[in-house]
Amino acid sequence: MKQLMRRTIIFLFISFVVLMTAEARKKNGKYDKKEQGADLALIEPDPIAHKSKPDFHPKGLKQPTLYVESDVSHIHGLDLSHYQGRVNWDMVATDPHAGYIYLKATEGERLVDDTYRYNFSEAKRVGLKVGSYHFFRPGISAVRQFNNFISVVNVKEQDLLPIVDVEVTARGVSMATFYSRLEEFLNLVTREFGKRPIIYTGKNFYNKHFSNRRFKDYKFMIAAYTLDEPELDNNDDYIIWQYTGSGSAKGIRGHVDKSRFRGKHSISEILF
Repeated sequence: MKQLMRRTIIFLFISFVVLMTAEARKKNGKYDKKEQGADLALIEPDPIAHKSKPDFHPKGLKQPTLYVESDVSHIHGLDLSHYQGRVNWDMVATDPHAGYIYLKATEGERLVDDTYRYNFSEAKRVGLKVGSYHFFRPGISAVRQFNNFISVVNVKEQDLLPIVDVEVTARGVSMATFYSRLEEFLNLVTREFGKRPIIYTGKNFYNKHFSNRRFKDYKFMIAAYTLDEPELDNNDDYIIWQYTGSGSAKGIRGHVDKSRFRGKHSISEILF
């Protein structure tokens, strides 16, 4: 009898220790995947969204975007990269502001956006007009950047003219080198596509580096997160205004860049 009681006490003690350990691990979030089982899928972050990092954009004021978004006289579009994580493209296709889509393909000489191929094929599948952009790094050879871009982007699949995102300079790089490398990159893209790409930049960056009209033969998309359409120095024209970096769209979790055509400009000007 004593031996039975001793075994019972030991069993209860071990059961108590196991139970308390499990509760402590649960509170600390230290269950492994096997223990959590099916519930893991409900709380684990999306693998793409979890590792994504935001792109750099000119910082603007907290803008009242409803005003420009309610303007149905202009075609609106979206600009996406890995920052948006996993996207539901069937839902995006139902959004009235998805008149055109630009996807980040590459940056510099090595970086490839790991959502580009998936997003491109899905956006095409649901019938959206899609184009690609490269984030230009002036401290890197134009040829090496072009090789990176063209290794990822299939020219024959594009619906829209490509965009070259130009919004940073580089330490130790003179403006003469900045301009010459950018011109070389633009010429390489033009030769490959048979048409000039669009240059994307912020309003302040344009006024500081592009108002000299050196790139007057190119179309511009201007980012300015303000209530009214931005005006450039010399009253220079541009075709697309990116009016917010914190917009929302169906099928996209979190913020997304949104833009629209300016004045009498239309989507026909960017069709490839």
